[in-house]
Amino acid sequence: MARYTEFSVYLTVAIDQVCSSQYKEMFEIVAKDPPDDFTTIQRALLRDYPNLITWYDGDQRQKIIEKIRRCHLKWFDNWLTQYNTGRPPYIKWKSTMVTVVLHLTNSLFRLDMGDGITSDESYKEFQQIADTIKHILVSVNESNPISIDENAMPFVHMLLQILFYFSVDNDLAVYLKSLELVNLMNDLLRTSNNDNEVSLHAYRILAVILAEEDLKQLQNSDRIATVFIDFIKDTINGGISHESRLHNILRSLKVLVQHEQIREELIKQNGPSFFLRCVIEEEFNLLKAKLPALEIILALAFNKDFSILLKDNINFMNCIRQLASSSEQAVQRVATALIWKLEKDTEIVGKKIEDQPSVSSETITSRKQYDIMISYSHNDKELCHEILKSLEKDNFKVWIDSRLMHGATFDAMAKAIENSEFIFVCMSDTYKQSSFCEMEASYAIKRQCRIIPLVMKPNYKADGWLGVLTSLFIHIDFPKLGFNRAYEELKRQIQLIRNTASSSSVIKQDDLHHNPAPAIENSVSLL
Repeated sequence: MARYTEFSVYLTVAIDQVCSSQYKEMFEIVAKDPPDDFTTIQRALLRDYPNLITWYDGDQRQKIIEKIRRCHLKWFDNWLTQYNTGRPPYIKWKSTMVTVVLHLTNSLFRLDMGDGITSDESYKEFQQIADTIKHILVSVNESNPISIDENAMPFVHMLLQILFYFSVDNDLAVYLKSLELVNLMNDLLRTSNNDNEVSLHAYRILAVILAEEDLKQLQNSDRIATVFIDFIKDTINGGISHESRLHNILRSLKVLVQHEQIREELIKQNGPSFFLRCVIEEEFNLLKAKLPALEIILALAFNKDFSILLKDNINFMNCIRQLASSSEQAVQRVATALIWKLEKDTEIVGKKIEDQPSVSSETITSRKQYDIMISYSHNDKELCHEILKSLEKDNFKVWIDSRLMHGATFDAMAKAIENSEFIFVCMSDTYKQSSFCEMEASYAIKRQCRIIPLVMKPNYKADGWLGVLTSLFIHIDFPKLGFNRAYEELKRQIQLIRNTASSSSVIKQDDLHHNPAPAIENSVSLL
């Protein structure tokens, strides 16, 4: 069935039937004793009507989904609790039960398809369902310490898929992290006998909740890469009917690929060949396949050997040059970033910065167009703009891309870095997960700039590439110190660096690479 936008009388009937008490009663009957086949009434109520709603894509869709949620979220949580505590015996699911559950979850939870959450009440219900699912999965794990009962496997698939849908929403993703699911996911992976569906769902959830430290403890980045590559290959070969699944897999992998171990394994296992297919071959959707594939390739391009192979791939380079003129701004930006990364980054840095003559501190400061360049994720823009206002009030000249042009070109970014005395790296999870931010921070390091890392989120600790790049510098922790104290410490650091650099009439660029305040701990705290 294809998506449609016309709101029909038949759709109205479908909504009323799905929201009825009869729907709940019929669902529970089928769940208690799954039949080999549906009756005519069961087929209409539990499959055909929900399917009609799923494929509706008109302007009333969000209202319809919220209506269904108001009717069913509390009931669904109660049904989960009563249906199975996670302990045996398990009801063996037949194809009828799989179909019923698929259509219900499509109606309630497809956040990945744009069905956002518009009410606080729904958010609370989603959180409660996440709690219930965790409780059930813990019980499954405790009851099956060696191997998950095969009769429980379809039920586990459903629960993990719902958690994956939840992970698409930023606020729910934060809530999932608070549930400390990492060990549970690892246990399910261990006891699932390499079940592909369990592996895919678990890794997609881990993609959202993992920190670099957690990933290092997994010690199975090769398995993660294998699972994603196999599913991408199968989904690509499945054709356009699997478009949404491909989009979800690529979107999850886009997060995982920010971890260095996953990058290396994907390259080693020839994963890029499938990403290149998504970009180059015309049949793939521009936003659902080409864009996430481009974002993955951009992350992989930080591998020097792979970037050389990309640059030598004439078909790929011609393709991204065309995509750089796309009417879709997101596609245009990633394609432009890849061109800059592959063709200009090496060329600019290759001008032998270390061969530049030594210059005085006063000359360096006076020749710069800006005092400060702020490198940040737009998710952190509120705090960054508060810092910007304070800096400008104190007469600092600041470059920030939203001030000049939203999504500034990479040539403009490079010039801003080259022409700024200080680079503020505004650290957070979203900063670390952005290849654009990685390009900015890496280029600033290559240019041997004066770096001051700023912590944007409470209890944030930089890891992965961001932890490596900023490990030598003093961190100013705004959430920990409070804005006023952190800002005063920031100004003090600027003055300390300037004073230390000017203590000698002549300095080398290497001297600017290290923050010269040895008396202050690496994570600044005045408490």
